[in-house]
Amino acid sequence: MRSGFYHLGLYHLGLYHMGLIIALSIGAFMMMAPLHPAQAQEAKLVVQGSGLPVPRFVTLKSDTVNMRVGPGREYALSWVYKQKNLPMKVIAEFDVWRKVIDHEGTTGWVHSQLVTLKRYALIQSRLTKLHRKPDETSPVLAVADKGVLLELQICEPLWCRVASDDLRAFVRRDDIWGVLDTETLN
Repeated sequence: MRSGFYHLGLYHLGLYHMGLIIALSIGAFMMMAPLHPAQAQEAKLVVQGSGLPVPRFVTLKSDTVNMRVGPGREYALSWVYKQKNLPMKVIAEFDVWRKVIDHEGTTGWVHSQLVTLKRYALIQSRLTKLHRKPDETSPVLAVADKGVLLELQICEPLWCRVASDDLRAFVRRDDIWGVLDTETLN
């Protein structure tokens, strides 16, 4: 009798309570030593992936990117994005497929060739002030509306430097989507 679930190419046979995980990977069974629950979760996030950290942010490489319900072209489309440089958070990997979540919480799979490591930030609030320096009292150089995409250059704990073709400014980190909570960019 088998009980369990199928997740990212791993078939868990319900033996975790005995400290064992039996995984089916490329047609062969692998026995693994007992894992701490945190290690077990991490092991599920990446299956033959890029080797880059998960989670991380990427951006869409072109103006049309298909999101699928599973990691392969045989899976149905769930969404079609029409915005180049839109930031996406990679939350899992399976081979050349990246499971991503967008700024609205939509989750699905995109092919790795459709994303890039170049960083962009999405303004999350209406009438967000862009300052000359990372300080509320610094002069405001521009005001950005919700949904504006800006290149992400540097991020410190409270402020990030963003850029467009004719502007370099600082924005409060809380006003953007595209950077992990604990991440710093130099």
